[in-house]
Amino acid sequence: MDKNDIIFNKIAEALLIDYSSVYYVNAVTNEYKWYSISPEYHSLQIEKDGKDFFVNMARDAEQVVYEEDKHIFKKDIQKEKLLSKMKDGNMQSIVYRLVIDGKPVWHTLRLIREVSDDDDYFILGVLNIDNEMRMKEEAEKLEKEREVFNQIAEGLAANYDVIYYVDSKNGVYSEYTTNSIYGNLEVNETGNDFFAESQVNADQLVHPDDKERVKYVLSRDSIISSLEDKKRFSTDYRLMIEGTPQYTRLTIMWASDRIHFIIGVENITEEVIKENEHMTALKSANEMARRDELTGAKNKNAYHELENAMQGNIENGIDYFPFAIVVCDLNDLKLINDTLGHKAGDEYIKMACQMICDIYVHSPVFRIGGDEFCVVLSERDYANRDELLNELREKVLDNLRTGNGPVLATGMAEYDVNDKRKVSEIFDKADVRMYANKQELKAMYE
Repeated sequence: MDKNDIIFNKIAEALLIDYSSVYYVNAVTNEYKWYSISPEYHSLQIEKDGKDFFVNMARDAEQVVYEEDKHIFKKDIQKEKLLSKMKDGNMQSIVYRLVIDGKPVWHTLRLIREVSDDDDYFILGVLNIDNEMRMKEEAEKLEKEREVFNQIAEGLAANYDVIYYVDSKNGVYSEYTTNSIYGNLEVNETGNDFFAESQVNADQLVHPDDKERVKYVLSRDSIISSLEDKKRFSTDYRLMIEGTPQYTRLTIMWASDRIHFIIGVENITEEVIKENEHMTALKSANEMARRDELTGAKNKNAYHELENAMQGNIENGIDYFPFAIVVCDLNDLKLINDTLGHKAGDEYIKMACQMICDIYVHSPVFRIGGDEFCVVLSERDYANRDELLNELREKVLDNLRTGNGPVLATGMAEYDVNDKRKVSEIFDKADVRMYANKQELKAMYE
């Protein structure tokens, strides 16, 4: 053994304390020696020495380096690249995976260049860092999962003002608040019995009309029962904050461990206000669509809707209340329009409608044509139907005698549960009687 071999062996022995194996490479000739004390590397059949380290490393990489790392490893192990990286004399590293016993194992190749008057060489130490890399991967995975969890939690928190994390068995809970919906009242951030405390808080905070329902919903047995066949459930109620009701939604779901409840509380006052405004506007629009523009009475569409609803109830066996239909027809409207103009005719129609409404104050009045009206009588007006019809006809006769006020022909028919007539047939019967009254009024004219 020559002097250089003795030196190389001593260097290798020293380095093998820290490394699994060591390469000693002549930077001029590329000759190398390899030292290893780990039996796992001997199965790789790597040459212990050779004439050209870089050629042999590129060749061996095809056999022992993990497929995904081959390209970058062969690129980084080139002599020119190593010389370029180590110009400043600092240690350089290459991280890659060796395939040992069919499994990828993380390693790092650390490189040092030593230059002196007599020698110029590389020292490359190979270190098994598989445990460290796997721990790093696991930490990165956990960190990524934690980041995803935080994003989910933040998204959940964005939907709720308060979130409770409650142990379903013993009631121990944590509270996470994003926005205060409790005014100046204090609510604990943690507690030992969510179920007991929620009963007390309900007595203090919940609107009297909602209190008992909320207390039942927030009992442990009720929550478990409600979640038996669904992922979550919600209930709306009102909190009394400084004397003002605040609409609130409570949403309860199981946590992934099926041990804890996640309970979210959100203030939906603004949502409820907007919904009420929308419903009011919709109701107003629907009302306008069923209202006669000239008289303010209900129109023909509204009458047909009521007629269909009444007929549906009768056909479905619902014991519909007794009712009667009065049909009215305004006399002389065409004459007034032709002689005095349509404005006078409109006033005549409005006077007639007002006269009908003044008699039938408890029943809906419909304008179903240009000069036609009908009234559906029920309850009090139905009970007094004969008296009311006579009152209306007396008013018409008075207008006819004085020549001051609208003249209406009227007819009335009642629904009899025993004859099974349709609502439309009741209307037709009243219409026939109205025409008979019209002939009577005509004879009085003549």
